[in-house]
Amino acid sequence: MIDSLPAPSSRRLSIPVLILLLLFFLSGFAALLYQVVWQRLLVFYTGSDTVSISLIVSAFMSGLGLGYLAGGRLADRSSAGANLRYFVGAELGIMAFAALSKTILYDYLYASAPALGDSPVVLYVVVFGVLLLPTFLMGVSLPVLSRAFRFGTMGQQARYISLLYFINTLGAAFGALITGFLLVRRLGYDNAIWVGVAFNGICALSALWLGRRWLSTSTSNESTDAGKPGPLLFTPELTAWSVQYFLSGFAALSLELIWFRVLETLIKSVSLTFSVLLAIYLGSMAIGTLVGTWLTRSGRSAAWRERAFLTAQTVLYGYTALSITVFINAVSRVAGLRFLWDYFASGEPVLSPGFSVFTYGAVPLFLLFIPTFLMGLSFSLSQSLIQDNYDQVGRKVGWLQFINIVGSALGAWAITWVGFPLYGTATMLRVITALSIVYAGILFARQYWPPFATSVVVVLLLLAVLTIPKNARFWQLLNGIDNVSTFLFDENESAVSVIKMAPGRNSGVVFVNGLGQSGLPYAIDDVHTLLGALPVMIHPKPEHVAVIGLGSAGTVNGIAGRAETRRIDCFEIASNQADVLAEYAAQANDTAVNAVLSDPRLRLIFRDGRYAIRNRNVFYDVIEADALRPISAYSGNVYSREYFELIRSRLKPGGLAVTWCPTARVLNTFRSVFPYVAYCDRLVLIGSNQPIQLDWLSIRQRAGSTFSRQHYGRSGIDITALLEKYRTDLRLLPAGAQVTGEINTDLFPRDEYSIRTSDRAAF
Repeated sequence: MIDSLPAPSSRRLSIPVLILLLLFFLSGFAALLYQVVWQRLLVFYTGSDTVSISLIVSAFMSGLGLGYLAGGRLADRSSAGANLRYFVGAELGIMAFAALSKTILYDYLYASAPALGDSPVVLYVVVFGVLLLPTFLMGVSLPVLSRAFRFGTMGQQARYISLLYFINTLGAAFGALITGFLLVRRLGYDNAIWVGVAFNGICALSALWLGRRWLSTSTSNESTDAGKPGPLLFTPELTAWSVQYFLSGFAALSLELIWFRVLETLIKSVSLTFSVLLAIYLGSMAIGTLVGTWLTRSGRSAAWRERAFLTAQTVLYGYTALSITVFINAVSRVAGLRFLWDYFASGEPVLSPGFSVFTYGAVPLFLLFIPTFLMGLSFSLSQSLIQDNYDQVGRKVGWLQFINIVGSALGAWAITWVGFPLYGTATMLRVITALSIVYAGILFARQYWPPFATSVVVVLLLLAVLTIPKNARFWQLLNGIDNVSTFLFDENESAVSVIKMAPGRNSGVVFVNGLGQSGLPYAIDDVHTLLGALPVMIHPKPEHVAVIGLGSAGTVNGIAGRAETRRIDCFEIASNQADVLAEYAAQANDTAVNAVLSDPRLRLIFRDGRYAIRNRNVFYDVIEADALRPISAYSGNVYSREYFELIRSRLKPGGLAVTWCPTARVLNTFRSVFPYVAYCDRLVLIGSNQPIQLDWLSIRQRAGSTFSRQHYGRSGIDITALLEKYRTDLRLLPAGAQVTGEINTDLFPRDEYSIRTSDRAAF
């Protein structure tokens, strides 16, 4: 692409510019690798709920924004050679932090630092402080590189900046994809970090060589251009661009969160969903930036470029509104797309290559490619219009990227805390895509569009925005449901919780973010009942018990069947789950669900269960993790050796830890922690620090007590028959036996990333 640029002031610079672009690709790759890995490490400290993840992302972006701002000022004060050296310093600083990041973020912050409570503000301040250095340095890179070379004209300089943005974003797209699909799956989180460290090292050493080899003579006299620059002049044009960059940042992050919420429901969120969607988002933006760079190279007038920019913004938001409406209606009505409709209605993810072409390829590309392509195109066009003074190149890049980050951070918080819980996804989508009408009006005001054409376009855009279904209908269609009477849902900042009822409305399946979780009524779901009931029937006196995950409340119903139980703590990330269950109970007249939710012993704690158990320092007779698919996002947090060690440390003497056992690795991991284990083939693992007594006479007596029979009887469950059904499969495993085979750890959750049959450990 360097050859496509007009010749710079020295042809000798064409080779170093190309080298620098390749280095910035590696820098972008490493940055996204770190974001993926550091977010996972920080989740152990903050919890994996949506709010905690949002504050991690916001803290990451805040550091970037400050880096952009400071880097822009630094860049304009310095010569080209000095700016290249600043890039070297930034890469070395990022590399140093990355090399220590596992120690800082996991070994100290998670494992050793004192708990500071549940305040999002406090957690944000801590995470921001920890990530400030590396994210600040990441932000510094673009402004200083924007002045690492000086070209003959400002048009050439603007295209160089756009190429930097393109190559860095492209590297980030590859970093997101390869980190999830290859590095973490093969190396684990801690070892994947070293790939990024190596890339930062290559960037630093190569840029240092580049400066000495190519800039030592060509920029020897450039120091006269450096010095204390004049103030950044906020002309009306720069003020208008500042408003535009803020608004585009706000809208872009809001749309990203909306798209990801929609797509994780459609394609069934698993551990790799985020990597795929982020790669498509960033990759499309990179392609748009490259095309925009090409469009600005042929000397087109400023008026043409401004019109192209405004048109791109109009189409961006208009297409976003139209595409989701067309998609929703097409999958429900077009026979050739019926397989997608059926998949949206189902509860299990399908990861076969043939089917994934549609779910992880065609569907997200249809919704995301054109809007994010136009975001990248708009960046190139805007830079060609903004950059008109070489002395202010760095500060303009830094300031506008900073204000864009401010908008992005506010967008993330606004959509999370206000948009989703108060108005819903569909309404927020309408509000944001209505910007298309605003940009059409600006095109008219700037006399780029005639009145009649503008009127027609505005009417069409208004129709596109208004045809987005209302929120209830929106989520009903995205869940593959025709009949509104069989669809129950609630949306807030934490999740989209759904119950899909059978036509007779006397049974249903609980869904969270597109994945089926458990069935209703409780009598049809033996597994969840057994997971809760078996340990409390084995334990002689389970007074205080805990359940991680509410779901249908089937496990809670199972664990509540002893009169001796005085308190049940249930930890749930989806804070709206109980509301949907209560609505189901009312419509299906399911008194058992109402009885569970109104049980005075039950304490619903809407927090990540692992986080809460670690920080509350409460001890239990039974701790039970509800059944979770091993390939679900963050499932590794409740199937790891460190998690099992945590719950072991929170058991009272003789207490029991319980987990579903979906894979051989879970079995190996559990046995590596608990000296005494009872195992029901491929179903339930029960561990303890003391020998477990499978006294079936006592178990039958407990199950046959008046309280237990009445408790399970209201759900239509014969608890004695259910226990007898699984009795022959339950056995004690040899105590102290040597465990062989692979295990799951916090930093290498093998099962979570086992998307291929060859990756999976067989029983």
